[in-house]
Amino acid sequence: MYQPNRLLTNPVNKHIVELAKEWEGYDLLLRPSRRFLFHNLYRPNAYIPEFNKPCFGVLCARNDREKRPLLVLETEPQLSEALRQAYRECEILWLEIYEGPAGIHFYSENTGIRMELSCPIAQMRVALRAPLAWVHERVERRYIPQGRLIQSFHERILREALDLLISEYPIECHHQMPFGFVTGYRAQMPPQIARSAVDVVLLVSSAMNSDGIVLLPINLNLHNAHVSNEQTTEKDRLMCDFAREIEMPFLTIRAAEQPDAYVFSAPSLDEKSITVIGRAPADWANAIRPFVEAALEQLNRVL
Repeated sequence: MYQPNRLLTNPVNKHIVELAKEWEGYDLLLRPSRRFLFHNLYRPNAYIPEFNKPCFGVLCARNDREKRPLLVLETEPQLSEALRQAYRECEILWLEIYEGPAGIHFYSENTGIRMELSCPIAQMRVALRAPLAWVHERVERRYIPQGRLIQSFHERILREALDLLISEYPIECHHQMPFGFVTGYRAQMPPQIARSAVDVVLLVSSAMNSDGIVLLPINLNLHNAHVSNEQTTEKDRLMCDFAREIEMPFLTIRAAEQPDAYVFSAPSLDEKSITVIGRAPADWANAIRPFVEAALEQLNRVL
């Protein structure tokens, strides 16, 4: 029986998510692929081993429709210097958080200024005020980060549609998560799709369950590449096939044959495909609603 992945198993990571709820005006988006933190034309000068892997999370302004990264949270124990240098070159504000002999350690850089802190876990709320002050300063001077987690017009529509559902269901919306993190470790996964980013991943709300349970990944297969590029279409097929194989709910949105029409389908859920005419977020929300309800019902059976 399918068991959903849990993104938050480390107590420190859970605590970070809890603290982030207090940061008024910001959203913490979990596990986006790092390549989306940079401009889409950015190409590293040196090999960066973590470039297509996910960071822990990204802090974005809640009212930012493109979810540009104001602060990158890194909880890996040792980042490569190549990644740090790329962050410096692109003026990406990042914060490393890791456990050490003195408790919780923090490291950050901002335009040549280095900050290092350590504290007991109980004092993390206070310690995080310093890097958050750098975030506030960037917001006040209207700094615009180069990267963005919402990449297209259709992704913005999808996010607006899901925002309408968040008030109705215990769900959270995250973006550009590698497929391998969506599913959790699966030895039989084709390697070419493990790091393919999923456009949107719905998690069970942390208010309902603090484990960061993956509920419903959603992919928009609408760009021309999803039709004309053989490599892209093959990845789309492999992702859908693998989701079906492990019985993971996986909603895809693709263009219908008629103009301005979209087909919503999730073969792993016992729901019929739904066709929507037009791009009204409310109509998209109504189309997604039965898939969210079916995914929640399935989750209740396996937990």
